[in-house]
Order: sequence, then structure tokens, then C-alpha cells
Amino acid sequence: MTHLKSQSLTTQSALLTGLAGGATAQAMSLWGGDLARFLPPLPFLTLAAAFGGACAGVVLAKALGRSGWIGVMISALAWPVATLLGAVLAAIPFGLVDAATHVSATEMLFTAVESAAPLGLLAIGDGIANSPYVATIWVLSATCIHIILRRERSLST
Repeated sequence: MTHLKSQSLTTQSALLTGLAGGATAQAMSLWGGDLARFLPPLPFLTLAAAFGGACAGVVLAKALGRSGWIGVMISALAWPVATLLGAVLAAIPFGLVDAATHVSATEMLFTAVESAAPLGLLAIGDGIANSPYVATIWVLSATCIHIILRRERSLST
């Protein structure tokens, strides 16, 4: 039974962080900083960010939504990590498109990560640092995810 609870929390974490990634990406595209003009078209950016966020939610599910002040601190430290991981993963598809034009198939993934990942990190950093709208959505997403997952953890015990 514990395994099923763990899977449920991981799934919920993935869904919630995917939604947060998509919402943050939309805010970045609409109200982002100086780098917003270089972002991919909104539908592609949103899908990629939702995918990256969901993957980050799976990886960091055990860190999000813990109870008590320690749990809040762990979530506060895990959320930027989830954001960075999600941004890197979201940038990979765009790097693959670029890499497909000038490298062999065996080098594509490495080249995509190497070229696109820093751009994903720059874009999210620029959006959060330069736009109060992006920063607000990012913080509200983290808070909501922590509260929802904390509630689910307390209900499942």
C-alpha cells in the first residue's frame, strides 16, 4: 500500500510541476524580461516547459510538500532545483532541432543539451529576475504545490 501512495504523490507532483512549468513559460513569453523575444512560439514553449516541469516533479517528488518548518525549507530549496532541471529539459527539444541540421544522429542529444540547456537557464533566470509577473507566478506555483502535496501526504498517512 505504501508503494501506491508513493506513486500517487509522484504522479501528483509531476502533474502539478508540469502545470507550474507551463504557466511560468506562458508568463515568460507574455511578460518576460529582455530574453522573452528570443523564446520559441508560445504553444511549443508551453508544451516543452510542461514536459520539463513534469520530469522535474518526478525527480523531486520526495522533497516537495513535506510537513513542518523543515519541510518548508526542503521545498524552498527543491523548487529552484526543479526549475533549473525543468528549464534544461524544456530546452532540449529546441536544441535537437538545431543540432539536427549540423551534426550526426549519434551526437544530436549531447549537442542539444550542450547548446540549449544554458539558454533555458538564462531564459528562466531572466524572466524571474526581470518580470514581477513571472516571479509572482513562479512563487505562487511553488507555494500551491507545497500546500497541495503536504495535504496529500497528511491524508495518505
